[in-house]
Amino acid sequence: MNKTWTISNGLSVVRILLVIPVVLLLTSYPQVNRWYVFGIIIVGALTDFLDGYFARKFNQVTDLGKILDPLADKISLGLLAVILAVLQILPVWFIVCVLLRDVLIFSGGMYIHRTKGIVLQSNWLGKWTAGALALLVAVGIFDDANIVLLKTILLILTTVMLLLSFISYAKRFIELMNDKHSPKSSRQVGRT
Repeated sequence: MNKTWTISNGLSVVRILLVIPVVLLLTSYPQVNRWYVFGIIIVGALTDFLDGYFARKFNQVTDLGKILDPLADKISLGLLAVILAVLQILPVWFIVCVLLRDVLIFSGGMYIHRTKGIVLQSNWLGKWTAGALALLVAVGIFDDANIVLLKTILLILTTVMLLLSFISYAKRFIELMNDKHSPKSSRQVGRT
């Protein structure tokens, strides 16, 4: 599809913009009811699922969307994770893992695009990892001793998913780099 601004791409932009009130509420108004912040994070997570749904349902898959959707995930979830580390809600080592993974995947995707002309899309494991990270961030905002075990389980689960998704993207990167028959073209690889 040649149309650039679609419902799906608009939802990705909304997801990025929703970070602003969350950051403001967490940093400037720490006494605010965390359920408001939780609600905004959940709305952001829903836009992530809805943008892919609308793109497929209305045949609105665009090259911009293939880049904008995962970029919106990385910006929104990465920034929120950093804020939670600064607020000492999530451990710094975890944030380093999230940011390092995202930078490597994004850089690899840009390199593949530049050298092979292929726009890499998010795979299902990457989407589930983003969902797990969103859930961890949403639950992480609550300072409640009753959910410490839940936070710990989500932290471990999300860390494992970060590693597995990184391995899946690295494997795909290596396959594409070794593929001598993938001339620079506009073909797509992966799925939403």
